[in-house]
Amino acid sequence: WQAEFLMATAHLVGQRGRITRIVSGCHDKSAENVRHSHQTFPSGKNDLLVPVDDLLKSVNPDFGLYITPSFEGAKDFPWINKPSSIKYFMHHARPELDRLGETVIAILDPDFVFLKPLTQTGSRPEDIILSRKSDGKENHPQDVVKKGRPVAQRYGLEGGWVRMFDVAKITGDKNAASLTYTEHEAAKFFSVGPPLMLHIDDISALSVLWERYMRPVLEQDKDILADMWAYSIGAADLGLKHTTLDQYMISTWGSHGQAFSWVDEWKKMSCNNPPDMRNINPLKSPTFLHLASNFKAPESKEWMFHKGHVPADILDCDSPLIKESPDELFNISPKDREHRNQHAWILCNTVARLNKILFLYKEKFCPKDFERRKLVRLIQRKTKDRHCDQRRDKWCYPLAQIEDLPNNWRDLL
Repeated sequence: WQAEFLMATAHLVGQRGRITRIVSGCHDKSAENVRHSHQTFPSGKNDLLVPVDDLLKSVNPDFGLYITPSFEGAKDFPWINKPSSIKYFMHHARPELDRLGETVIAILDPDFVFLKPLTQTGSRPEDIILSRKSDGKENHPQDVVKKGRPVAQRYGLEGGWVRMFDVAKITGDKNAASLTYTEHEAAKFFSVGPPLMLHIDDISALSVLWERYMRPVLEQDKDILADMWAYSIGAADLGLKHTTLDQYMISTWGSHGQAFSWVDEWKKMSCNNPPDMRNINPLKSPTFLHLASNFKAPESKEWMFHKGHVPADILDCDSPLIKESPDELFNISPKDREHRNQHAWILCNTVARLNKILFLYKEKFCPKDFERRKLVRLIQRKTKDRHCDQRRDKWCYPLAQIEDLPNNWRDLL
């Protein structure tokens, strides 16, 4: 559902350019029974392979599906798939990309949601947030990619890899260019993550080092950020200094490093019908929601959204939609030390848009009598239906519960 949420919202906001979904290991049934050392979602239905016929379905009529082989080590550490599959894609799909005249590649994670198009037309300075001074050689306009100068979202990695890792051992070269950077310089140019936007020649070269350095990084530290550290070291080796901008996403709450200042300007919003972010002048919005945290609002924290709580089968024709919070949730969530307004802004924009995509998906691929009620309450700790059996019982979820039905609703099924 996450990948479909990404692709469908790209279509709804009018994103130009073809979006390609890269899938790895989808023919390896043995992967369904592996217990990952970094489990980020409830086990069970989330572990099942998705049939290729379902991978080919989307609200977005203009998406591509690219299936790669399985990669060594990915069963235990799934993030190996990212650099490995991108390297594979850039090598094997490059002739087709060249034929189509593609020059800039944008890399996104599946837990991104489009709020407006990602562009390369060049933004006005007032529509860019650049909180970290660069070297004065950034692009002009700053958010436009050029060969040798990628553009990316600032992340909180900083330059930790300079002191955390034996970089010479990772690169296999005691004279590697990545060894010449101080921690401060590394933070300035390589503390980045999706959206990552690079010239096609740059990502073709970088993907080779990214994949090559991934396993040596893991040998030194099995951290969930290993693929990002490998990316940073590879980029440093190639001298691909990034123009690092803040405004592309909001993935958590805070005061700097993301589009927090823009969200803080919002005073009111319908939670059940948030606006089209392409038409909100003079307010501003990030390009993406990044569903990387557990969002709770208002002060009571009674409403929440976490991607790991969404039922794995939410796209099924007989699965209900997500129960929405009261429409005034954002308006009653204060701009306080815990940034509840930011929690609510993300929560409202996520749930309402997800329900819209679920409805459109089912309308396109399901019989006319598909389940359309909003009954699934995402919850931190279940208060109802706690003893149901996920393997046997309908609508039984580990981190969500059915609400707004009679207490004996199971007997009525």
